[in-house]
Amino acid sequence: MDADQPPTLADALAAAWRRRPGREALVCPDHRLTYGAMARAAHRLAGIYAWYGIAPGDRIVCAVGNRCEHLVAMAAAWSYGAVHVAADHRSTGSELTAIAAKTGAAALLYEPSGDRQNPFRTAAEVRRRVPGLRVVAVTEHLMPNDYLRWSLTGDGAPADLPSPGVGPAPADPAVVFISSGTTGTPKATVGFHGNLARRWPGLARWQGFGPEDVHLVQLPLSHGFGMMMALAGLLGGGRLVLLDHFSPESALRAVTDEGVTVLNGAPAHFTMLLDRLGERHRVDSVRLAVGTAGRFPPGLVNAVWERFGADLTIMYGSSEAVGVATSDPEDVLRGSVGRPEPGSVTIVGPDRAPLPVGEVGEVAFSRGVFPVRYWTEGDGAVAPRQPEPRPAEWYYSGDLGHLDEQGRLYIHGRIKHQIDRGGLKIDPTEVELALLRCPEVADAAVLGRPDPVVGETVCACVRPADGHVPTLAGVRAALAGVLAPFKLPEELCLLDEIPRTAIGKVDLPWLRTAVEAAPTERLVRG
Repeated sequence: MDADQPPTLADALAAAWRRRPGREALVCPDHRLTYGAMARAAHRLAGIYAWYGIAPGDRIVCAVGNRCEHLVAMAAAWSYGAVHVAADHRSTGSELTAIAAKTGAAALLYEPSGDRQNPFRTAAEVRRRVPGLRVVAVTEHLMPNDYLRWSLTGDGAPADLPSPGVGPAPADPAVVFISSGTTGTPKATVGFHGNLARRWPGLARWQGFGPEDVHLVQLPLSHGFGMMMALAGLLGGGRLVLLDHFSPESALRAVTDEGVTVLNGAPAHFTMLLDRLGERHRVDSVRLAVGTAGRFPPGLVNAVWERFGADLTIMYGSSEAVGVATSDPEDVLRGSVGRPEPGSVTIVGPDRAPLPVGEVGEVAFSRGVFPVRYWTEGDGAVAPRQPEPRPAEWYYSGDLGHLDEQGRLYIHGRIKHQIDRGGLKIDPTEVELALLRCPEVADAAVLGRPDPVVGETVCACVRPADGHVPTLAGVRAALAGVLAPFKLPEELCLLDEIPRTAIGKVDLPWLRTAVEAAPTERLVRG
């Protein structure tokens, strides 16, 4: 290991705190914290954990939104040697119960909900179902007597707190990422101190993150990509501006007011930002855009380059710590996510046999290059996932993609999202990208709808551009020269908004519900 490389995330954060204690580190609507203030708040919370009987190595489920307290809580867990379990703060009681039970959690750090009658309803439900679980409430207000209150002002905690003690070792787990469940049952992926203390500062160096950078943190800190980008920015010495809920206007206001230099998000985020960008917004401070969670069509790439005046990096991966990235303008403009190291990625068919170059199949990552570790349910131990069918040395992503002759990797969406129209497979993402090039379309999503004749039809869900009312005939005519006839939409549903997850992916369950409730124009077959 490099002599200058901190061995753990706790060490890396402590080094950042020492280097610039007076520089601003975290900004959210209620607080502005310097690196020094963040250190003091984290050490106090670690002392609360010790006073509360939480031991090093215990798991702490963090159900807190994108606010300063979330990052302080991460730092407190790591400096104490506890494991930070990242949970969406909007999770239901059943979801948080499953997470706490799966990880054998000792405590729940909980942000009260907006329910005025009972903001602690969810925490109470989890505690009933997980006996012995301690609850630390992130609030300055009244709460149940058997909860411990913690806030950045210091109110509500005991005055005399014990020392947190010895910190973690490089081989100790630092974080458990809870997957979104798009591939089935949510999984608990483990990130280790030593590995992350190398990877995240390495990302900061690769992207040139420094003390003058201001990072917009609009993707959830509970998600692997959002956490990684935030910590890389912090370890690079920059300032983080946190948004608890993304909206184009709030993001552009933050860019203007705070002088944001680094933006990140999915294609939908950048599309919405560009759609709302006006003369009242100043975006000349932006130097870098980091894209994830989908394909960036050439038109969007050029718009980011020209209207933001920013370089664009594309990153593809998952919380299993597998991934590929590129900043090469030619790769980005081609729609590639980068050039993986030879042998680290392969494309396989349904039988998981490798496919020839150029053919579309499932993207698989070498476990030798990208070790994947999961939290084992029950005894709190960490162990590899159970061996998969042939071959066991690959991690199968569930994503469709292909490699070209130069080794570039291209992503074509999720396998389960494919539309099967009479035996012909249709990639919804391909149709969505074509729709987004239509001037009448501001945003779009595509799904398959059951049909007694062909199995599934292509349903285009569209948010119209201002002043336009798209029709099915018009959309089909616009796409006729771009898509094969069997890929053309046979249904059109106009929506006020396309429902998306916090990281910008289409929320298919919500979309299906919205389509069922909205008027839909259908093609009349002759």
